[in-house]
Amino acid sequence: MAVSPAVAPDLDELLGELSRTLWKQRGLIEHLQYRLEVQQMVLASSREARLQIALEEVEAAMEDIRRSERSRDVIVRQCANHLTLVESASLADIRDRVGDPWATVLGEHQDALLALVAETERLATMNRELALRGANDSRSVLDAVTGTAPATAYGPSGSRGLARPALVDRQA
Repeated sequence: MAVSPAVAPDLDELLGELSRTLWKQRGLIEHLQYRLEVQQMVLASSREARLQIALEEVEAAMEDIRRSERSRDVIVRQCANHLTLVESASLADIRDRVGDPWATVLGEHQDALLALVAETERLATMNRELALRGANDSRSVLDAVTGTAPATAYGPSGSRGLARPALVDRQA
């Protein structure tokens, strides 16, 4: 019995697989955004007990994206080879080489991915700022409790001044 040689996928099949992979990546980035929003709520509410879980969920979402990126790289290389482009060709290079409807589809994916990445970076920056502010607030409280540095805070009158650590609100 003769074994038939493996048939190389045609360009439409490869582009279809690339499009499905890009849809998956878009979903994974949206999931990462959700996880960053949850992390932001945990940070803003000072729920330190939940912070580690939120951090782990963000890292897991990032790992899913990294795995998907490796799959996408394989498909992009296959498309590049099929189109006689250099192996390191980008999505834009492929889009420029193929006709419609694939050029339009890939362009829409590229635009959507760029917008998702920009929003994700904005969320991550906000989370870093919240985490830094929380760390600074914690440091100020510890300094005030240990007496190593004067802590400043807003007092009952609304003016900023030295804060005294207190377990009881004396104004209540």
